[in-house]
Amino acid sequence: MNQRYEKTLARIMLILLLLSLLPIMYLGRYNHPTGDDYYYGVTTYHERLNGGNIFRILTEAARGVSLEYRQWQGTYSAMFFMYLPPNIWGDWAYRTVTTVMLLSLTGSIFYCLKPLICTLGKGTVHMWIAVSSAAALLCVETVPSQGETFFWYNGSMYYTGFFSLSLIFLGLMLRELTEQKKYRLVLLVALALFLAGGNYVSLLPLMILTIFLTFFLLAAKMRRPALEAGIICIVLLCAFAFNALAPGNSVRQSGMWKIPAWKAVLKSLLQGAMYLRSWIHLWWLAAALCLTPVFWKSYQTSALKFRSPLLAAAFAYGVFCSMSCPLFYTMNSTGPARAVSIIYYGFILCTLFIYYYLLGAFYRMTRTKGMPAGRIFPALGIAAIAIVIILQTAYNDIVPCTTAKAVTLLLNGEAKAYEEEYQKRMQVLKDPAITKVEFAPYIHQPDMLYVGDLSSDSQDPTNRKTAAYFKKESIAILYE
Repeated sequence: MNQRYEKTLARIMLILLLLSLLPIMYLGRYNHPTGDDYYYGVTTYHERLNGGNIFRILTEAARGVSLEYRQWQGTYSAMFFMYLPPNIWGDWAYRTVTTVMLLSLTGSIFYCLKPLICTLGKGTVHMWIAVSSAAALLCVETVPSQGETFFWYNGSMYYTGFFSLSLIFLGLMLRELTEQKKYRLVLLVALALFLAGGNYVSLLPLMILTIFLTFFLLAAKMRRPALEAGIICIVLLCAFAFNALAPGNSVRQSGMWKIPAWKAVLKSLLQGAMYLRSWIHLWWLAAALCLTPVFWKSYQTSALKFRSPLLAAAFAYGVFCSMSCPLFYTMNSTGPARAVSIIYYGFILCTLFIYYYLLGAFYRMTRTKGMPAGRIFPALGIAAIAIVIILQTAYNDIVPCTTAKAVTLLLNGEAKAYEEEYQKRMQVLKDPAITKVEFAPYIHQPDMLYVGDLSSDSQDPTNRKTAAYFKKESIAILYE
């Protein structure tokens, strides 16, 4: 019965995930660049217009990274991709952003969880599919902000894109530690160099996990895996130092409200508790409800001992909270919506791990003490979660799903109306006879698609770069 339930759940969850992605991807056909997509893409775009080949375009992007490293920020690999936004190739390329972001996030979750569930946890393929699909569904459907997360290239690439690569890095490392392959080590070193040049929100927990894994392998006297993990760890830390010590970081942080590191850590731990209170909602509980029988069955064959459950939970909570540290340390805030989104992904993965581990520890306890846990305790747990779901539903604590929002925008005409306004702007921007451009604000500002506009000040840096992008003297938005 449990095996049949596991297979059925895996199929249902995977089908739900695939079907839920389709409307969001389709909405991406109405997606268009804005703000920093023009700001950073102006030089590479003009290089392409002037007939530059791919080598010259990449060289121009590298020149931009060098400039930003000295004058603004040290995130070298992220800056390289900021200088190569898809809009430099055309609107058709920008419309692929949503699909690429969604597939990279969901695919990386599946890739990372497989060695954890199937190799280390001795779980079945169906368990892996069920858990991965549930985690991916929660990350996509209940993320606090979708526009900057899946639609805006500059923000989504910098955060969701690098988070996805971090999961691939962890999945690759877990595979390498169980079966050593030279090509994997080369890929891991290359990924370490690349990821160290990205955002700190996903980088800090990655460094913590890599350092922890290195010391764990040393303690377990696993020499070759420990040596490889140590090499990767050193590369990651050295590349991070190159990023953090960039002269541009000092320039940028001079205009931010920086606080002491200890205070940032304390605020992050407190903020983590606030996130738990807000984000353990109906959909998370529904996922836990569905996965509880699958988890319980897996403990019968799992080689894990589930020792020190409170310590394991505290460690996972610390890794989750570490994602907020860079934001509090550099700007004394929870950060922009696109950064909170990847913290939310971390919440989903860490809390599902904590639930799995604590439930496993309880299972082991019932086995050692001879308690009749086979049917009674799983049933009680499921009943408790069901009661909480009913209570949350009664109080209307239902987070609107991303797919539902996408379908609404497609059906009510908001997406199409926004597209028509954008195309009218493009007609003006592509007209060489018009040199000084003034636009009225967008009348239609659909959630997810609209993530912001230019300033009313034509001398604003982003306005000026956008004007240069379209070869105009000035561009401004006439707000009332």
